[in-house]
Amino acid sequence: MMDIVFGLWADAGAWPEHGGSGDGALGAPIVGPIGLLEILETARGLGAPGTPNVVRIAAFQAALESTDGALRFWSRSLAVDGWATARTLLGWRDELVDAGWDHKLEWCSPRLADLAAANAAAADLPPGIADRAAALAADLAARPVLPIRRIRLIDARDLHSAGWRRLLDRIEACGVAIEQVTIVPAAPEHTALGRLQRWMTGVGSIAGGADGTVTIATSASTALAAEVAGQWFAERGDREAVLIAQEGDTHLLDHGLCGAGQPKAGRSRASAHRGSLQILLLAIKAAWAPFDPRALMELLVFPTSPIARRAGWRLAAVLEEAPGRGSTMWNNAWAEIGATVLTEAGSDARAIRKAHKRLERWRAWADPELADPIAGMPLKAALAMCDRTIAWAAVRHASDGDALYRATMSLASDVRRALVALGRDHLPRTLVERVIDQALDIGHDNPMANAEAARWRCVPHPGGIWGPTDTVVWWNFRTTQEGLQRQPWTNGERRELAERNCQPDDPGIPARVASAAWERAVMNARSHLLVIASGLDAGEDEALHPFAHRIAPATERLTTWIKLEDALAQASLVLAGAELRREAVSFAPLPERRAMWRAPAGYADRLKGLTHSATSFESGLECQLMWALKHVARLRPGRVRSIPDANRLLGNLAHALAHEIFVPGPPPTPDSVSARAHTLLDSLIDSIAAPLRLPEFAAQLSDARERLPAAMAELARTMVMNGLVVEASESQVSITFENALAVRGAIDLVAKDRNGRHVIIDLKWTRNPKKRFDELKAGNAVQLATYGAMIAGDAPYRAGYFLLNQRQFATLTDGGLIGRQVEGTRGFPETWAAIRESWRRLGELATAGALIACGIDGADEYLPSDLPIILKANCKWCDYQTLCRVRGLN
Repeated sequence: MMDIVFGLWADAGAWPEHGGSGDGALGAPIVGPIGLLEILETARGLGAPGTPNVVRIAAFQAALESTDGALRFWSRSLAVDGWATARTLLGWRDELVDAGWDHKLEWCSPRLADLAAANAAAADLPPGIADRAAALAADLAARPVLPIRRIRLIDARDLHSAGWRRLLDRIEACGVAIEQVTIVPAAPEHTALGRLQRWMTGVGSIAGGADGTVTIATSASTALAAEVAGQWFAERGDREAVLIAQEGDTHLLDHGLCGAGQPKAGRSRASAHRGSLQILLLAIKAAWAPFDPRALMELLVFPTSPIARRAGWRLAAVLEEAPGRGSTMWNNAWAEIGATVLTEAGSDARAIRKAHKRLERWRAWADPELADPIAGMPLKAALAMCDRTIAWAAVRHASDGDALYRATMSLASDVRRALVALGRDHLPRTLVERVIDQALDIGHDNPMANAEAARWRCVPHPGGIWGPTDTVVWWNFRTTQEGLQRQPWTNGERRELAERNCQPDDPGIPARVASAAWERAVMNARSHLLVIASGLDAGEDEALHPFAHRIAPATERLTTWIKLEDALAQASLVLAGAELRREAVSFAPLPERRAMWRAPAGYADRLKGLTHSATSFESGLECQLMWALKHVARLRPGRVRSIPDANRLLGNLAHALAHEIFVPGPPPTPDSVSARAHTLLDSLIDSIAAPLRLPEFAAQLSDARERLPAAMAELARTMVMNGLVVEASESQVSITFENALAVRGAIDLVAKDRNGRHVIIDLKWTRNPKKRFDELKAGNAVQLATYGAMIAGDAPYRAGYFLLNQRQFATLTDGGLIGRQVEGTRGFPETWAAIRESWRRLGELATAGALIACGIDGADEYLPSDLPIILKANCKWCDYQTLCRVRGLN
């Protein structure tokens, strides 16, 4: 026969850990509501797998929709947000069931009558906690023999809900003793803690002062609070304590405990954003029109993506370059992936079949058929995504045993059941994502947060402490919404319910239950009570836990208040009976900024064989150290693949339009160019700039449709007015100059004038054209000069920037081209000569062992005198600004 201890918060952990005597016991478990239901259901043969709330809500929404032919009080809400309406009404319905509601009776109140109709329609509604408790109460009415000798209640009987009080009455009628666990002051009366406990029971006074047995410690830094708490546990050694991890999270505290050589508490708040739990949501998001490349990108770069890493990263690279599907790059990527997989399969027929299935599976994840968000996704397609997620997670879980994959299987299974329960052939986007969000609501704790063996114990709620312990430590003693609950019933509805033996609970019960749990944690401390509150507003009245206000009259006299920031300045800090000794740590001075850096041995050898570009020249002429780190050392900042921003997308679209429209030969007329651009634009957006279809980019999409065709037409007009003929677009050029200077680049537009001379046109999409005008004026147009030298060599040529956003052609005055003419200090050939000379002299400086950080004050004195061209270093956007110390680490 079992001797059970029952508490409302015991399912998540309790102290003491069993109801027997000594260090262990059999048949004396401590259980919460779920645990007690499972024991009773097993004893009576009523047990069944539990039903997730997401499935119950879906089934109830289907029932509400089936009764909506007549006007119901929820009809308008159901039409606007069916899921939220069903979730709220299901909660109301469960409250009524808990109170003893019989929906088959005739109800006068319109709302009660409508809810009764909905409940009747939901005949197959899976049972919730209230239904299970009611079924057990009905079963125990026959007074069967139960394998339970006694149930001890941690929480007072009158603080349980009506359904649980009814169930406890039926259990008692079956011959089971129901007893209340007695809570008495555990601390000696002469201590401040003892006086606080007796004052809370109403039998003592708060005379006397603080003695350190009641301590409230605050800190603006949670990390500092965790560090000090870890040292406090270390100083106490093996003395008994119970740690209350409010909100069920000890992530930062565990870092402090580990730093002090102490075992981890291992409590972790459940989160929906843990790894594989997001896979199903990402797959669903990537399957709606308009296509969202961001969702697919996250799916592709996930560390254990359903798509093999090499294939996923190949597709991710294409998405980063041209975010969309159906482009030449996208199709070529799939062709390369398929060829690689089939080559690896060899000539074995079985291996080839497996390879084709693998490719089909990857296609299903990365290239699904898009569904209309309003008409909805076919149920079959949504279920297929759930099945793929379940199968993938099962394989991963079998491979490494990660609990998150098991949780992912459960999540996808719950979503699948919910989608079926909705009873629809097509599922609108908002509904599908609400279902997934609801399933994700329970989240999952951090699988890496494992509790380690310790003399002390940790519970996630104060209500889990039901017996005396030496010390209670209340971590994260901050404000909470616990105990706040509103009843939806009017006075008239409550009267009608009471008349039919369905008395809803007093709305104040949740608050009284919470308050009693808080008090119980304090009452069971024998030696010390230490509460720790951290955060920027820690210590302020509105930020502290509500229980602080309950005991405020006593704590003003009995509490020792400590600011943990004192630990940063004092050699010793006494905290809840333990002295914490602190020693200042000396820090080495940070490196100072300097303009001249010594090149490492072998640097000159690494310069041999480098291939340069116009962008590379710009980097080197801005800052020699930056160029060396980037192009020679190949030191790259850490990053993940990402989708380009709207400005870059518009630039990519413009270049793609120009490549399609301006084919070799005479340029088309402006009118035909505009018409052609309008025709091409939509398909190009879908294939290389799909994010512009998303609602948040509506303004940029409007800009693209308005500005890009006009820009292409103006480009055609510019070429016609200047008598130019297109020679090539997106021309890939590689050339080696004297002294083995190898250069390569992609030139946007190469044309020839009537005299056969080359004209270089570089397309730029920019919000502010000032930079390009300044380059032309100062003779610093490095890109144009480099491209001209690569195409024309020593022959004469002309060049300019076509500013797409402004629809202007910027060129030098002495070139004679029609456009926005800028008076420059030197022509493009002279600029190229200046680039070559400056590059040579900077190279000699580096070969001699000196690299100059040009953004540092005083760098000029280290540079060769009279350099023909030097560009201003833009340190603000440099990835290496903390290395050269132009910006510190603080």
